[in-house]
Amino acid sequence: MEFNIKRLTDEEAAENVFFKAVLDEEAPMYDAAIVSKDGILEWKNENCNSINNSHSATKFFIAAAVGRLRDEGKLDLDAPVTSFFPPELLPSDMEPRWHHVTVRNTLRHMTGMGDDSIRYGVDEDDSNTMIGDDFLSEVFRTPLPHAPETYRRYSDAAYYLLSRIIAAVSGRTADKYLNESFFKPLGFGQWTMVCCPQGHPIGGGGLFARARDIAKMGYLYAIGGVWDGKRLISEQWIGESKGNDFALGRFRDFDVWVKTGARGQMIAFSQTKKTAVAWHGCAFPDDNGKRNDRLLEAFVAYCKF
Repeated sequence: MEFNIKRLTDEEAAENVFFKAVLDEEAPMYDAAIVSKDGILEWKNENCNSINNSHSATKFFIAAAVGRLRDEGKLDLDAPVTSFFPPELLPSDMEPRWHHVTVRNTLRHMTGMGDDSIRYGVDEDDSNTMIGDDFLSEVFRTPLPHAPETYRRYSDAAYYLLSRIIAAVSGRTADKYLNESFFKPLGFGQWTMVCCPQGHPIGGGGLFARARDIAKMGYLYAIGGVWDGKRLISEQWIGESKGNDFALGRFRDFDVWVKTGARGQMIAFSQTKKTAVAWHGCAFPDDNGKRNDRLLEAFVAYCKF
């Protein structure tokens, strides 16, 4: 699918209701893009890198890979997460409750982890020096004080586990599977993913890419999962993701579905308007949620809901 790509100058951006909101932000914005049937509009801070960290918006992509494997009949969402790994990969001191945690629980951050459980943020801090080389064993050693599906504890560790399940099912690391299943068909430019010491994407964050490419993934969901006449993801999965908190939440009562990142990142789309948006930035810690609201309000205005 070929897109007309329009790179906006600051002056042109100031004439657009969404991009004007981007320019008006006090904390730095790196890049932003809108994708629709009319093409791609993008703005980039010329002082920033070509690609930027999507942080937790990465989880949207990991969830999509899980969905495609489910669509292919290769992955059962109700299978226990431990069933994907041979015994030698499970630590001898494993928390036994992990045998009762399913892929579905993990997608929803409902594994049973407590508030003091490991998070993983090796794309932004030195968690790898605290965890060591074997992230998978560390996940399975994590105590589960709650029964699965009874307590929500948001954790990057859950999506690292999904990254490893993608590899176990597909025979390729999650980044390679994503590249073949989505990034190549969507025409991604430069991108990379932060990996653990054993070479597996950390899953909960660490996808570096351009906003215009991140937004293409949202556009794929907005148009029902078919790209250039080829189905990349099922409409059923898109609907389930929206209804079950599979790395997607709704913005107020609009048909706008979002996945945020901790440092000022976003991917969002509307099926009603068949339009998607993405941005990277650096939010002040106490303003990330407010800024997301401001920019999503501007996106809603752009879409003319």
